[in-house]
Amino acid sequence: MKTIVETTQLEFDKSNFSINLIEHDCGKLYVEIAQTIINRSDKAARIKINPSVLSDVIKVLQNYHAKLPKENKLNTKHITEIEQEKIQKYYLKGVSIKDLSMQTDQSPELIEMILRNNGIEIAENTVPKPRFWRKNKN
Repeated sequence: MKTIVETTQLEFDKSNFSINLIEHDCGKLYVEIAQTIINRSDKAARIKINPSVLSDVIKVLQNYHAKLPKENKLNTKHITEIEQEKIQKYYLKGVSIKDLSMQTDQSPELIEMILRNNGIEIAENTVPKPRFWRKNKN
């Protein structure tokens, strides 16, 4: 039996990725990546990675990422880490999720997911109504 210790969800235009840190009954930790392609009836494709090879896999993926062309010919939306940091910074300064979604041309659900994945608690960003100390005598 396995226990999910931590999970992160990445959503893109045509597929979703669920990255889980899993602890098995024997106490060993593994990383499991599940990709679900939208509009396909297939089950999610899963990859289980042993922690001893995880750093090597990450290095190879980073090397491949560096070799990819900077401009994609496909018109796909992807939020980079820099954009995610900007979203976090502005949200923590008091900008609402609705305003952030309009500024970044993303859905409010995606903005909220980015904030939650980075450990930021979602709160109401409304200004409280002032309580007047005097009442009008009309």
